[in-house]
Amino acid sequence: MDTTPPPVKRLRNHIQLAAACAFSAVAVLYAVLCVKLTVVDMTDGVCDFGGCPRGLDSLLWWTLLAGLAAGGLWWSVVKGRAYRSGIGWTLAVAVALVALWPGWLGFSWLRGPHMDLFSYQAPGSSAVGKPLGSWAGPPATGFVVRAGADGVTGYDGEGRRGWSLRVPAGGAVCAMSADSPSGTGLLTFATVLDGCGGRLVAVDVTSGKQLWTINIPHLVGRPAAGGSLAVTATADAVLAYDLATGAERWRSPLPAGAAAMEVAVGPDRVLLLARTDAGVELFALGARTGAVAWRYPMPVGYEAPRIVSASPAAAVGDGRLLVFDEAGRVRAEPQSKEPYVPTTGGTEWLVAGDVLYASVPEREKRELLAAFSLKDGRHLWTRAFENDWRVRALAADGRSGRIAVVTEGAYHHLWHLDPRTGKQDGESTVLRGLRLGESFALHGRTFVNLDPEGSLPPIFDVAPAIGW
Repeated sequence: MDTTPPPVKRLRNHIQLAAACAFSAVAVLYAVLCVKLTVVDMTDGVCDFGGCPRGLDSLLWWTLLAGLAAGGLWWSVVKGRAYRSGIGWTLAVAVALVALWPGWLGFSWLRGPHMDLFSYQAPGSSAVGKPLGSWAGPPATGFVVRAGADGVTGYDGEGRRGWSLRVPAGGAVCAMSADSPSGTGLLTFATVLDGCGGRLVAVDVTSGKQLWTINIPHLVGRPAAGGSLAVTATADAVLAYDLATGAERWRSPLPAGAAAMEVAVGPDRVLLLARTDAGVELFALGARTGAVAWRYPMPVGYEAPRIVSASPAAAVGDGRLLVFDEAGRVRAEPQSKEPYVPTTGGTEWLVAGDVLYASVPEREKRELLAAFSLKDGRHLWTRAFENDWRVRALAADGRSGRIAVVTEGAYHHLWHLDPRTGKQDGESTVLRGLRLGESFALHGRTFVNLDPEGSLPPIFDVAPAIGW
């Protein structure tokens, strides 16, 4: 005949049963999550090369430990016949359900931060032509602009189409300025008489309003906006206009036999990269008058030289960063051990403050991120991104003061780096299941796909992932 156990033993039996159920619940949860990570999230790559979902190896160990603990506790429960109490089972089930929450929090900590799609614009029904780039409006507006050969579209802070600037049949948008200072961007359009690049247009990024339009024959390359100037080059001159009104400020003829390649403008000067009889030369023009202040013969290697910044004056030639003083002298000769800075292909550059951030190759194995001072040309730091092999996008995060970097490996990751040291701010964020094109831009949490086929969302926003 069974006798009622003493209160202390009954309490111990209830605790053993509750613990056994709790560890069993966590073990089952972790086992299900392991299957999900392995079957759904695993890439085709090998785990040694970053193909395993983050946290999977630790999760497997915790699943094993929880299972072993549950097995030991169930052995004690059966041995002590602690399963015969209805009150004990009620308590045990309640404890097991409660234990799932800290178990889930543990899983979230093991896998680290994740982001997935929050909202997006549906892609159009036809190809949009060659993508040209994007602008971001003032941070308070949240506006983002995407430009392609067929037209320009502005999206408001909620991702909806705010305005659209289309080109007439047979026309095209030819080029856009890299920046939009004071919320004004520059576009060049094709005209019937002059082909691609016969019209310069200033556009308000937030409203889409065309502030002014000027027909200029034989435009070359992309226009530049900086300070209070809009600058462009033609076949025979460099032209500067007031960015706000379009009034001509000055016209500076090119040297005889020179062909403009690129222009850049800052508050203090205009830089012109041109091919001359002596090779490729960099010209510095005064921002007020357009008079030539100095010229410098650029070194040319396997890749063409490229302007980095007009203020401070800096350019890359033969894979080396050159920073110039007011007289056009190189502030410091590049050292042989400094990283090679590419100027063509999918190279990502970002100028933030007085620093250039550039993706640089590491022995043709992967891309690293290097930072260079634009005050004296010094190499500041270089960093790798664990198992990721490619830098896809760079952006200055105005809210945190960090440099945002999107990298690609087995997965895409979003990193936030200290601009002074390159050290990461917290763990990288895994970007889950995003439809990214071969080229895209990042503005805060908004991605702009620069996809010529038109099959991908033109823009989309990401947010912290909820759920598994």
